[in-house]
Amino acid sequence: MRDEVIQLEKFRQQIEKEMYDSGSTSDFIDRGNPTPQQLKQAKDFLTSQEKKIAGLRAEFHLLLQKSERAAIQEWVELHKGILQKILSEKSTDAHSKTRLFVAGNTLKEWEKVQAGEMEFVNINWYFLKDYKEEVRNLIDKKWWQLWK
Repeated sequence: MRDEVIQLEKFRQQIEKEMYDSGSTSDFIDRGNPTPQQLKQAKDFLTSQEKKIAGLRAEFHLLLQKSERAAIQEWVELHKGILQKILSEKSTDAHSKTRLFVAGNTLKEWEKVQAGEMEFVNINWYFLKDYKEEVRNLIDKKWWQLWK
């Protein structure tokens, strides 16, 4: 796996984490019944997060622009391969239809990245938790662990 692919994915994961943190804070504001002091802290945090995420997205945009097309292709194919495995599952549990639907939509988004129509795909942490974990494990592996 190219260093550029690892760099792209780690950056994507960082943006995704910051967005998740913002979403959790928004949920706390909406449903957590915060005290006035907690509400102010949460709103201040969201304001700083918006700036941080905008900055990260701008940096990511520049990284994508200077990345080799082959590296972007490899990055997208990594994700598409995992999603295609999920789409071939024959599970019949209560959430399987929703999981397949979410995986299908996520695959379409990665195809948009491949076509240059999108830069970033968020992975659904609930229905695609194993996919998210598999990508993280692939990126975090050291070169001497690749045969495992």
